[in-house]
Amino acid sequence: MDVRRSPAPARAATATLIAFAAVLLVTLDGSAASGGRTLHKKTSGEIEALAFDGSRVAYDVGAGSGAKPRCNTVYVWNLRRNVTTRVSGRQTCGADSTSTGAGVRELALAGSRVAWIVNKGGNTESGDYLYVSTLAKPGERLLASAFRTGDVDLILTGNWLGGLVGAQSFLGVDHWATDAHGAVRSARLQSVGARLRDLADGAATMTARSTDGRQVAVLRADEAVSLYSTRGKLLRTVTPSAPTEVAVRGDYLAVLTTADTLEVYNSHSGRRLHTWHVANGARSLDVSSGLAAYAAPRAGGGYARVVHVLRLSNGKDRVLATTPPQLVAVRIEPAGLVYAVNRSGARGTGYLVFTPMSRLR
Repeated sequence: MDVRRSPAPARAATATLIAFAAVLLVTLDGSAASGGRTLHKKTSGEIEALAFDGSRVAYDVGAGSGAKPRCNTVYVWNLRRNVTTRVSGRQTCGADSTSTGAGVRELALAGSRVAWIVNKGGNTESGDYLYVSTLAKPGERLLASAFRTGDVDLILTGNWLGGLVGAQSFLGVDHWATDAHGAVRSARLQSVGARLRDLADGAATMTARSTDGRQVAVLRADEAVSLYSTRGKLLRTVTPSAPTEVAVRGDYLAVLTTADTLEVYNSHSGRRLHTWHVANGARSLDVSSGLAAYAAPRAGGGYARVVHVLRLSNGKDRVLATTPPQLVAVRIEPAGLVYAVNRSGARGTGYLVFTPMSRLR
């Protein structure tokens, strides 16, 4: 008689392995990116820009001042492996060398791709330079540039790059032009790939402030907030009360206002869900996993020094950390929260702190 083993145990074993792999994947993408530990990283100079996506943190370290300035450098910190990679090169090294330029003004991270905008300028001209790099092949590549002339304290005529955002596999940027009166005469929201590709045009596309890799939140000059798909489709527009910053993630669109409130919207319908009070002077807003993170001064104002975490569903706001001056930026992802702090001085230094999501709940 031919006896055959039932396939049921094999199927059960396969299902168990699949389930285990799924749990492992979720764990690696969550707070276990650092083994559930708080991580610290010191920098040789002051931190000028910060981005966070998945389990990676991108940051720019400025050249500083003095007789022997350092090289301005963009790095990516892999939290899972606790390894840091330099991704910028010679051109970004001199980002802080011009009289009126802002240096690395914006920085974005999307998976293993990094992008940043260097601003350089003098009294009668200003230029933006968009660089990109990958972790597989670190090294900057100039993708686009924009120039304008005039008076840097009054009106500049020409082209601009700004509104750099990134998440998951998407990087986006705004490209616009101003006329002799300083008015915007054209504007485009573009995706950043091997080249820039137009997604949408018009004044409503300025200026991108946040993306979750599927939606792009644009804070417009008329103080409305437009949500676009990453393919350029206008999804909806909301009209918050005097917004200062916006952040989008999944079901939530969060808006900081001049009234020291956080307005919370459903990102799919545009319906306002809540309005919560926040600390005076709130800034550096980000959202993830049902939480909003932001920086604020201590009572009485001044430099930002306090890291806040607010639950979007009930408005519960708690202080995660109080830092020395000055707190540069705060970013939050499903893996956890990162903030950057600078210690001022002739040879100023900085440091980064990562707190896993398990300690934010």
